Amino acid sequence: MKLLLILTILGVISAIPTALALTNLEESKYLDNFTRLNQEKKFDDAIIELEKILEVEPDNVNALNKKGNVLLLQGKYVNALQNFERAYTIEPMNFDSINGIGNAYYNLDRYDDAIKQFEHVLKKDRRNIDALLGSGNVLLKVEQYDDAILFFNIVLKIDPNNLSALLGNANALLSINQYKLSLNLYDMVLGIDLDNIEALNGKGQVYLELNQYEQSRIAFLAAQEVEPENITTLLGIAELNFLEEKNIKSQKIYEKILSIDPDNTQALIGEASVLVELGRYDEALEYFDEALEVDPYNIDAINGKDMIMEDRVNNSLDLILLVTIIGSITSVISFFVVLFKIRENADLKSKLAISNEQIEDLVDKMMKNMAKSKPKDHL
Repeated sequence: MKLLLILTILGVISAIPTALALTNLEESKYLDNFTRLNQEKKFDDAIIELEKILEVEPDNVNALNKKGNVLLLQGKYVNALQNFERAYTIEPMNFDSINGIGNAYYNLDRYDDAIKQFEHVLKKDRRNIDALLGSGNVLLKVEQYDDAILFFNIVLKIDPNNLSALLGNANALLSINQYKLSLNLYDMVLGIDLDNIEALNGKGQVYLELNQYEQSRIAFLAAQEVEPENITTLLGIAELNFLEEKNIKSQKIYEKILSIDPDNTQALIGEASVLVELGRYDEALEYFDEALEVDPYNIDAINGKDMIMEDRVNNSLDLILLVTIIGSITSVISFFVVLFKIRENADLKSKLAISNEQIEDLVDKMMKNMAKSKPKDHL
């Protein structure tokens, strides 16, 4: 009886597939769909195709790595890291997973951790392009430009048309004010990929640094045609308008950027700078403070806030001086002489305008005091 029961159970079990698995044809179809959607920048749809694989094969390392890379493109760095780390636990020697972890760390500003991941790969494979590029990008970010260029040049010896390496060198050269060389590399990239948005933005920034505003505008607008809401492009256009003293236009673009990315420090500082130009100092201080909440050591935000506070102190000191001068005047004629001198000085004149009410009160008091102190006529 027991034997019959066991045989019956075994018979049922054998009728059930031992494990669900995708056929090669099914996996190939999902991956083809993923590639097409990823190229079209339909990232959410691309991830859905990968999820179809992972639903059946949760430990598919290739799908996990590809999903991690898409999440990086979307700016979802923590989720990307989780996918790469899962892939790594399944296959510890997978270089795509290790490089993916390094790239996630890089985007999370964990530069020391990132470089360790890339070094781990390069110890095993000194010509690994992703690890070389990752190392170059970290060095570029921490402003070690010469070392970054060395890594990018190693990549270019292996692959002379590698766009990431060309862009890395161009960005490094831009950072050390080698504008002509940088521009040449951006043009080289655009010769390979006409719509490369990073190269278009790079050209826009080079021309901005050279004060060639019309050329800068052409490059940034070309980038905007490729990707209308690209943050780097919008920041470039906003700065261009600011430099051309088109403050209202600049402010609107900074506000658009902050609607997309509320914690963008460049946009927060840019908005504050526009408000300073418009004389709206209290609002400017709020934006500098917001930037410092995101990045407490941001030099531009610290300097901007200090400038406003210093101006306020100077204004207060000048007002005290002005009040002291007027308070010490002993005659109406002296008052008008001082007033005339003040109005000849643009700075003091502006401060006088700020403190009209205080000065009017002082003049009124002065006149009353003079009337009291005036000797009475003897009868």
